[in-house]
Amino acid sequence: MPSSRLTYETRGALAPLLLMALKSAAVGVVVKAQDGSYLYASGLPDYFPKIVLPGATDADLFEGDWLDQIIEAQEQVLQTGQQVVLELVRTTNKQYSACECTVQRYESVGIQPAVLITFVDLTPERKREDTLKALLREVSHRSKNLLAIVQSIASQTARTSDDLGFFLTKFRGRLAALSSAQDLVTDSNWRGAHFRELAVQQFTRYIEAGDPRISILGDDVILSPNGATHIGLALHELITNSVAFGALSNRSGRVHLTCEGDEDGAFTVIWDEDTGTVPDRTLSEDGSVNGKKFGSTVLERVVPSALEGRADYDIAAHHVIYRLYFRSA
Repeated sequence: MPSSRLTYETRGALAPLLLMALKSAAVGVVVKAQDGSYLYASGLPDYFPKIVLPGATDADLFEGDWLDQIIEAQEQVLQTGQQVVLELVRTTNKQYSACECTVQRYESVGIQPAVLITFVDLTPERKREDTLKALLREVSHRSKNLLAIVQSIASQTARTSDDLGFFLTKFRGRLAALSSAQDLVTDSNWRGAHFRELAVQQFTRYIEAGDPRISILGDDVILSPNGATHIGLALHELITNSVAFGALSNRSGRVHLTCEGDEDGAFTVIWDEDTGTVPDRTLSEDGSVNGKKFGSTVLERVVPSALEGRADYDIAAHHVIYRLYFRSA
């Protein structure tokens, strides 16, 4: 059985192969002599300075707090013979760097105890971790916002409901509208949603796509996640009211939906509805239908408040106009 012990010559022949393996594994390595000067360096991360070999010192390769840490680690290794692993991290205005350094003592034939240091660049891994943490914080924040919106919807729906059946119908519809808008926000990686896509999505939950009674005009602005959520909720209220009592309850009605924006980030959403012939509709003097102004709390209070804007909601005998003014978040 062949011996597992390597001769001095064999170890010398294997050295280049081992160095190639270190490079392939993205591991940097430096070798120091007993006098503290560097004999060899290879594969160091880019944020380390270039050094002239042989003869470079710790001060040439490290600086600031990294120099103090590496000198302390080397002294400990030479005294105890035990390797030391430390993580060097630095954040500046231009760069974030993180590196794992393993400091080891080595001895060889005719050479006094000296130091071998290997480097593994942790910068990409740490950046991914930071990105993941930021995403988790954002998800937590968004989740809390959604729970607050759901709580507000439940409260406002309960206040205007005469019985449990009416509450469940309205509450489920509003949650579905909220969920649909949230799908668009999620699909965009939380950037928001285009106004036209949001409007089409809300309309097609109740009527066929391409219905000639509906026109969507104006600017196809990108709404913030909060804007998309609440404008989707407002459109849900207007659409369900129209399907039940207004233009979309008959073939002669028309709905014109417009979004207009300016360079200062101010936007106006206008719902202009010509109800056409609505024989079963009983309109009171205050603009309510059969004694109720459906969705008024959501349209006039909840949505404008969430967008830090304002709204006008006017209902006449055969005409409904809703205007929502807000600024882009």
